[in-house]
Amino acid sequence: MSTRANILSAAVRLFNQSGTGQVSTNHIAKEAGISPGNLYYHYRNKTEIIRAILEEMYARWDEVWTFAADEPVTIFGFLGKLRLNYGLLWQYRFFYREAIILLSLDDQLKSRHILMTEQRFADQAAFAQQIRAAGILSGPEDPREMRRLLSACWMIANNWLGLVEMNGEEVTEQQMDEGIAVLMTVLRPYLNEGALHHDEKSS
Repeated sequence: MSTRANILSAAVRLFNQSGTGQVSTNHIAKEAGISPGNLYYHYRNKTEIIRAILEEMYARWDEVWTFAADEPVTIFGFLGKLRLNYGLLWQYRFFYREAIILLSLDDQLKSRHILMTEQRFADQAAFAQQIRAAGILSGPEDPREMRRLLSACWMIANNWLGLVEMNGEEVTEQQMDEGIAVLMTVLRPYLNEGALHHDEKSS
């Protein structure tokens, strides 16, 4: 692991444990097993570290929501992507706990996150077209309704694990499965039952 990657990994661990406000660059350097001077060689301050972590998260999201040209589009493939998405939300959970504060304190990060959100909506709208073409999704036809549906799914996905934590429950694989089930409840009126049963028989 490179020094830069080690710094980011240490920062994510500490931010998830204690929140960004309680963690200093000295704490991160100690967790990474390097000197503060070595950390400052790579990142000038904690703000730069947070920005780099978010870029890492965005890149991993790109990997999740991109289908290879020869990859078949199935409902189980879609469910697998939802599981990977929840895994990333949990891995970078500090951001979703503190997003409003972090974005309000850093205009550059806010602008980048807005751009990423717009791109993610576009990617997921394109993905919805793919699963519609594959016979899995049967609506909605109105682009405005589609955006509302995507917004509902976005809100559930981004806030489900936080809800679990606020209720004092442990985040487990079963809780992630429950989050997927909640999303599927929202999507089910638009899903082709025939495609669902076909995939179940093929699995």
